[in-house]
Amino acid sequence: MARTRMLRVAFALSCLVPSAMAAQVPPELREAMRARDEAVAKADAATWDRLTTDDFTVVLADGTLLTKGERLAQFKTQQATPPAPAQQEQIKHYGDVFVRRALRQVRDAGAAWVLDIWVKDAKGWRVAAVQVTSAKK
Repeated sequence: MARTRMLRVAFALSCLVPSAMAAQVPPELREAMRARDEAVAKADAATWDRLTTDDFTVVLADGTLLTKGERLAQFKTQQATPPAPAQQEQIKHYGDVFVRRALRQVRDAGAAWVLDIWVKDAKGWRVAAVQVTSAKK
């Protein structure tokens, strides 16, 4: 099941074409995005865990790849910080996958482009993958 989801995400990403229409973001997805962003700022591991798929991966700005377990362990040691508002946010819809890109202030990385992949499964809207890339200064 997890492999199927990741294949669907990979396929959706491979189909990113200029003809993709602007996303009509479902209210429950918008709420999940808000709640997860807040969980990151507040270092709320339980909410972050609930809104993150079991096969989640993140690539940090320095190129480090972390699994959900590795990121969750790291996350549990973090202190709460003020929320980092998204700038230049863009959300695109590809089939049953939503891709959000935004410029954010990231802990220990400064300004970074953050790309997160949202999928809907039996547990609701959750993040399957995140890519963090340092923004040009």
